[in-house]
Amino acid sequence: MKLPDKKFIAMTIEIIEANYDNKDFGCPELCEALGMSRSHIHRKIKKAFNTSTSGFILQIRMEKAKEFLMQKNQKISSIAHKVGFSDANYFSRSFSTFYGISPIRYRQMLMKSRD
Repeated sequence: MKLPDKKFIAMTIEIIEANYDNKDFGCPELCEALGMSRSHIHRKIKKAFNTSTSGFILQIRMEKAKEFLMQKNQKISSIAHKVGFSDANYFSRSFSTFYGISPIRYRQMLMKSRD
C-alpha cells in the first residue's frame, strides 16, 4: 500500500472512530470530512478492505460493540446507542448478521470463557 493510501486509511479510521456513536454519521458525513467524492472514497476502501464504505463504518461500529459487550453491566440498548444505533432491536439484528451470533449470546460466551 502506498503512503498516500496509508494516510487516507488512517484518516478514515480516525474520523469514523470519532463519530461511530453518532447515529447520523454515514457515507455523506465521511465524504464531507475527508473532502472527497463518495466514489473516490468507496474505491479506496474497497481496495484496502474489500468492503463498501457503509460496510466499513458498520465494521468499526460492530468492533466497538464487541468491546462494550465485555462489560457485563452495560445494557444492550445502551450499547446500541453508544455505537450509533437508535433502535436496540435493529442493532441486535445487525450484530447477529455481522457475526452470526446475537449480542446477548456473544456476551454469555465471553463471560463463560472468563470463568
